[in-house]
Amino acid sequence: MAGKMQLNLTHHQHFPGIPSASGLAFYKEHYYIVGDDATRLFILNADLTPADQLLIPGHDPTTTGRIPKPVKKDWESLSTIQTNGRTALLALGSGSLSPHRDAALLFFPDTQNMEIKDLSAFYKRLSDIGELNIEAATEMGECLLLGNRGHMGRPENLLVLANTQEIWQQAGKPHVCRLQLPRETGFSGISGLAWYPEKDWLFFTTSTEETASTYLDGKIGESRIGIIKNATTALRQTEASPDEWFPLEKVHPVFKGQKIESICLRGEADWQEITLVADNDDGGSHLFRLRATL
Repeated sequence: MAGKMQLNLTHHQHFPGIPSASGLAFYKEHYYIVGDDATRLFILNADLTPADQLLIPGHDPTTTGRIPKPVKKDWESLSTIQTNGRTALLALGSGSLSPHRDAALLFFPDTQNMEIKDLSAFYKRLSDIGELNIEAATEMGECLLLGNRGHMGRPENLLVLANTQEIWQQAGKPHVCRLQLPRETGFSGISGLAWYPEKDWLFFTTSTEETASTYLDGKIGESRIGIIKNATTALRQTEASPDEWFPLEKVHPVFKGQKIESICLRGEADWQEITLVADNDDGGSHLFRLRATL
């Protein structure tokens, strides 16, 4: 599928001290990174120099290692949201192993306050979609869009649209839209979401991984960027497909073997800087910057 947008890699950098990056957000000239098994929320300046790292509640401040797989919260996404008139960063547990992963992490940049909230009631309302594996999230107006990743044993990706405030409540029925991707060899699972409100475009990332489980890791394959235009309308349907599709190895060979986990945007009307983060299950993380000419 040929795209009209042009993508060019401008920078990439490895961060051995940031383990297992899986969620990425940009707010007020800072990047925020959460790892699926990390004990800290990492903050970088806009030039990618370290700014801070904040201990996530419930962890020993003397511990700097990775959380064991059976008990980790599995923070797989990170997004800014508006809650009670304030901006917060929201990380979501994947929900793939209850009760450990049925949680949300809320961080308020204005006060530096951080708290973990229970999401078991909300995730229970999502049980109709089958196996939970929430790997991506982005705010769309008053709604929160979630990406539920499939696997080789259940090869489907679902986009779940819920009122942001309803994720804390007992009521509400989210809308589910099946994401149909271009036909390729193997299964490509959703890994990141970022809404561009000025154009109403939804940017998303996918990656291939040889696993038939929401729990086990597998051999890493290829990663993609897709764009759904007129996203507000498209996601209210039962199925949606990308209007543009970019195999990242064709953008630059540095993406070979990189498992892209998350995406965030910043820029102007005619261009966007796309930042991607990769976790290759080796304990470190890698960031990539691309300039997208719209």
